[in-house]
Amino acid sequence: MRLKNIFALLLIVLSCSALFFAAYLASSALPVQDLSIYWSAAHLVRSNPYSFQAVATFEKANGIFSVSPFLVLRNPPWAILFVLPLGLFSYRVSFALWTVFSILAVTSCSRAIWRLFVPADSLAPVLLPLFFGPTIVLLLLGQWTILVLIGVTLFLVLVERGRDWLAGASLLLVAGKPHVALLFLIAVAFWSIYRKRLAILYSAGLALIASCVAIGAINPLIFSQFLERTREFVGERMVYPNAGGILYVTSGSHALALAPQIAGIFWLLLYWFRNRNDWDWKRQGMLVLAASVACSYYSFPYDEIVVLPALISAFLNGRRTVFYLCFAATNAGYAAYLFQFAGSLGFSYMFLSWTATAWLLTYLASTARLNLQAVAIADAGN
Repeated sequence: MRLKNIFALLLIVLSCSALFFAAYLASSALPVQDLSIYWSAAHLVRSNPYSFQAVATFEKANGIFSVSPFLVLRNPPWAILFVLPLGLFSYRVSFALWTVFSILAVTSCSRAIWRLFVPADSLAPVLLPLFFGPTIVLLLLGQWTILVLIGVTLFLVLVERGRDWLAGASLLLVAGKPHVALLFLIAVAFWSIYRKRLAILYSAGLALIASCVAIGAINPLIFSQFLERTREFVGERMVYPNAGGILYVTSGSHALALAPQIAGIFWLLLYWFRNRNDWDWKRQGMLVLAASVACSYYSFPYDEIVVLPALISAFLNGRRTVFYLCFAATNAGYAAYLFQFAGSLGFSYMFLSWTATAWLLTYLASTARLNLQAVAIADAGN
């Protein structure tokens, strides 16, 4: 057994080394995009990580030229704590390290969710996320959303084990991009209060306060700098590749871009009221998670990595044939975009506006039979 463990460890080390080397080489070939935001923020945290001028000057001085205009951090100040280690390395090394970390994180989260439902080990939770379009996009860009996936996964695992204080603290990772999982966070608050498991909310609050104090000690002006950046962001009229973006493009009204988010909140209120007595994070929680991303006002295709736990649940508990068909069809859209088939036909980045909704429909279609059975049982009980 000891030799087996040593062999497994050596295999992991060799695989990570190979991934690091490949990602390091790729960093010079791929356009400089999202990871530069976090890398620059880690270096500029003591001055102003939210300044366009400071970021542009710093990146140019280091030979880094991201897309124009320069990408600047939008995440709240407490999110910077999790990328501070990037300040110790060059951009190319940071990209390689983040890539290895992201691959290990997405496969580990997939395996952890798998074991919530099935105690036996399998290669499926390792392979499934590697054939998942959002994973590819996330790795190409070096996106922060991988930390949201970790936070959601930790919460689901820890709350199932009754470790409420740790479950609440894990939500700090989700709070780094709260708009992606807004419905999920609201459901957590409702459930914690209704079930009187207030330790979750206390822990989440304490973790947020501690992180704010820590980042404020590094840069006392960082919250005013963030508010200034937020004022610029609020005034934007950018079209995001999601359901709201489709409504915005087709109608010309920016207000309609908010419609899916507002509708999602109203749906959650009704869904919570109906299911509050028998709420199960492995069932109702997964649907809310998928709906959170589909309804988000501000989201991109890489944010859809957060749907992965719900898809694993659908794969395990739903109809496999339906899941395979929906999963393959939606990933075909990603392939058309990544291999520039969509671009050759004149489509822009908005080509993937439908995919977040498609993952929600994948979950619903795969688990339709289970949902009907649950409704029948609930009606029988009433």
